[in-house]
Amino acid sequence: MSWWCALSPDARLDEAITLIATVPGYEAVAAHLRRCTIRYVPTLEDRGQVTRFTGVILIGPEALYQGVVGLAETLVHEEYHTRQHPLLKTHSFWSGVFTRTDVMARYERPAYQAAADFLDSLARTHPEHAEEAQAEAELVRASYTSLYGLDP
Repeated sequence: MSWWCALSPDARLDEAITLIATVPGYEAVAAHLRRCTIRYVPTLEDRGQVTRFTGVILIGPEALYQGVVGLAETLVHEEYHTRQHPLLKTHSFWSGVFTRTDVMARYERPAYQAAADFLDSLARTHPEHAEEAQAEAELVRASYTSLYGLDP
């Protein structure tokens, strides 16, 4: 992993997007990410976020420094959010309030699922990343379950 640590944030992002583009069915996701504005924010406590009004993807240090597979997964997750209808977050919030469930569960579920699906595809098509991708997919699913009390 020492080669990864030597890369600049821009080079790491480029490496992750290039990996995404090599997974069958994810070429359009990679192309969209290349058009997006992606910023590394060293103080960001989340792995990633999308600013709703501008659509800028913010990447935190946890995602940037964990390796190419983890960064690619985070980018796929956040790219999914850039394509969601802006009112879905409001719908998720009020649905959660009325059903007494986590207010972000409905908004986050498809993005977590997109990330897990990407990792499953990566594991199938890139044997050199299979073990890491499978472990990361388990973490993605466990994280959603832990945060929202549901399976993605």
